[in-house]
Amino acid sequence: MRNFFAFLVVVCTAISAIAEVPPLKVPIGEMVEGISCASDPTQTYTLYIPSTFSNDRRWPVLLVFDPRGRSLIAAELFREAAETFGWIIVSSDNTRSDGPWEPNMIALQALWPEVHSRIPADLDRIYAAGFSGGGAVAYVLSRTHRQVAGIIACGARHFPESLKGNDVPIFATAGNTDFNYHEMHEVDAFLEEQGNSHRLVIFDGAHTWMPSEVAREAVEWLELVAMQRGLREPDPKLVESLYAADLKTAQTLASEGRLLEAARRFREMERTYNGLRDTSELRRGGEEIEKNPDLKRQRKELKRWNAYERQYLGEMNLQFADLRTAEITPPVSQMARGLRIEELERRARQPGVEGVTAQRALNSLTTGLAFYLPRDFMAAEQYDRLAASLELALKIRDDNPVWWYNLACARARRNRDEPAMDALKRALELGFNRTELLDSDEDLDSLRDRDDFKQLLVAAGK
Repeated sequence: MRNFFAFLVVVCTAISAIAEVPPLKVPIGEMVEGISCASDPTQTYTLYIPSTFSNDRRWPVLLVFDPRGRSLIAAELFREAAETFGWIIVSSDNTRSDGPWEPNMIALQALWPEVHSRIPADLDRIYAAGFSGGGAVAYVLSRTHRQVAGIIACGARHFPESLKGNDVPIFATAGNTDFNYHEMHEVDAFLEEQGNSHRLVIFDGAHTWMPSEVAREAVEWLELVAMQRGLREPDPKLVESLYAADLKTAQTLASEGRLLEAARRFREMERTYNGLRDTSELRRGGEEIEKNPDLKRQRKELKRWNAYERQYLGEMNLQFADLRTAEITPPVSQMARGLRIEELERRARQPGVEGVTAQRALNSLTTGLAFYLPRDFMAAEQYDRLAASLELALKIRDDNPVWWYNLACARARRNRDEPAMDALKRALELGFNRTELLDSDEDLDSLRDRDDFKQLLVAAGK
């Protein structure tokens, strides 16, 4: 990532190089895919310009970074809010995660000049939103160029080297069973200590983009911060509308007994609306919750299960290390006992913080077993370990067609043809749709002369 800090010099050159490029002319109120950047046509993006657009003003711009370059899916989350508040969306096709940083650097070198030369951007109100590794792209962009007015970070890791000394406002969000859930809490705590404007919202879900209603809440929050910072004209009517909705959410959390969330909401609201309206009602609401004896009990319970999760993840990583280094791949049943899969599944069925904690631990476990370990085992051509890792993941979640397909490849590489065919059939039954791989994937070469494989090809339309 440190190579990215040369980004600004390159961007300034690129801006100068395309200064004479005419503005974009695209339909308004529609998602327009596949727009090529003027400075680098290999870099493309999805663009949304709100239907209220006119040429007599500059518009806030939201740069969106998906970790797999799924620009349209990511942009759609923000469409309603962008339409309501008059924001332009620029969503990259080229940002990536879990790999080299260079693709992200190239994407940003091409996107930043677009905002400055081809899009009528309010240069004081350029925002960035990113999910997972896309959040890191947003952090680094804000560190490199202080023109970023705010960040929406979803399920992202904590990058203190990008955030230290950086006063950018951040709306942090994550699913309650996201394996990066604690990372987002660390970001929030770091920002609290550093004094940034910040808000943390947890939604029901795993490692995924936030729901569209949370995306809207993020944009609303950034509108309030813009008023606080003098980046837009105050709008008392909008402030009161957002305040009423915010207060209702806080009061509902309190009435449902979700006191930890309610207490955080009242604290964050007091900070958000400071200088925009009277906040004494919020201070009183927070003080009432702090007096509730159930709050202390909930804090104690949360601390207990956080400790359980930390301990489990430490044990999990030791088990992963054993799988990487053992002379002989241990039996799957033995590894399942060591990883305490049955215990986690039992706890995951329990209500409250115990169930959520166990679900999150299971998500951390399957991510390691089905993604990170297989990536390494495939690179090292350790196909027995690859198969064992995937078989463990499928003991937890047996409905993922990609995992079944990868297991078929691992088994075929070890000439375990019958089990490979079973896994391949299961992948197709579950909807594996990259059927072109059946023709071209060398991992399946040992199966090609089999009649049942040929029948699969026919059934798949090959």
